[in-house]
Amino acid sequence: MFLAIAVKSDHTALRSGCDEGAGTVATLSAGAPVTIRFALSGSETPCYKVAVEQNGRIVEGYLPASEIDGLDQFDQQRREAAIVDQSAAGVNEMTSAIPAIAPKSAPAREAARLIESSRPSKALELLRPELERSRDPNLFALAGLAAWRADQARLALDYWKTSLELKPDASLEQAYRRVLRETAGDQSTERLVGMRVALRYDPAAVPAETARLMLAALDQAFLRVSAELGCAAEERIVAIVQSPEAYRKTVDVAEWNAGQFDGRIRVPVSGRLDESVRRVFTHETVHACLAVLGRWPAWFHEGLAQKLSGDSTSAAARAQIAAEARRGKLPRLENLGQDWSRLDTAHARLAYAESLEAVEMFYENYAQFGIANLLRNPDRLAPIAADLDRRLGL
Repeated sequence: MFLAIAVKSDHTALRSGCDEGAGTVATLSAGAPVTIRFALSGSETPCYKVAVEQNGRIVEGYLPASEIDGLDQFDQQRREAAIVDQSAAGVNEMTSAIPAIAPKSAPAREAARLIESSRPSKALELLRPELERSRDPNLFALAGLAAWRADQARLALDYWKTSLELKPDASLEQAYRRVLRETAGDQSTERLVGMRVALRYDPAAVPAETARLMLAALDQAFLRVSAELGCAAEERIVAIVQSPEAYRKTVDVAEWNAGQFDGRIRVPVSGRLDESVRRVFTHETVHACLAVLGRWPAWFHEGLAQKLSGDSTSAAARAQIAAEARRGKLPRLENLGQDWSRLDTAHARLAYAESLEAVEMFYENYAQFGIANLLRNPDRLAPIAADLDRRLGL
């Protein structure tokens, strides 16, 4: 979730870094709206990474706090924000960046199905012989997606580079550059393997003993969530823990973002395992579990992730939901969309609250049907969502 903040002065330099000697990326006018990505810690002068639209394109750079209006609001909302992630689009985000793929061979079609059901390593096994026989750029793009989902970023980049050389594609180029940026800033080099989760971590940010405790917590979260939802992953789920600074550099999210699932669980940590980290682990594990079971709407993803990580709708949130419904401003569940990453803070908070309230209503009113049964019968979700809309006052 990003906040629109304004530039204070005319001729303000948007720089490539926080140092005064950093190069100028653009020159901004007073009152120009900028979007804060995150605050950069460790700098002598408070500094923020921001994005600004100029001449129809988005330019990113750094501004000192002294040149930004509205930081009080930003800091207040950052302190008040609950868990906010980008998993609504989540696992489908990278998939949508890959060119339309129509595999011709039976192994390639099976590989696409395996990737969709969170079995990318198995997909790679099937694709390797196909790559030796074919120079189809879409096949290399598919192999790159499988490698990326299997946490083999360097191999994914190699496959995508080959695909782009065979046939340029703007969406694949965007995915390639994103993963290139991630690998450049990722220092999570140590690995631990558990029963259901493979953990990669930055040894400079997480002590080895803490990493072992985190792996156990992730395994426990998966076992509990899978028992509730009925998902059984044939391959281990990849989880990556990093320092908050490294996390923001690799995934480029707002400062209060607490984690995300984009095919792998990714969580920023401050070197310790506490209750808040455990809740985020569970939250993102729900997204991973749902990804194994198919494609589900954002409200269902986020409502269920909040519910199973221990959240409950507050009285204030219920009152706001009811008030927005009376005003005709509360969207139907099906209209909440898939990608919430560009919502402003107020609308994001309402979307999360509405989703949690809807899932709580499901548990209250469809207890006999059950959540695991719903996940085995996805065609039942649409009529149930319509009933939940009615119960929400829509």
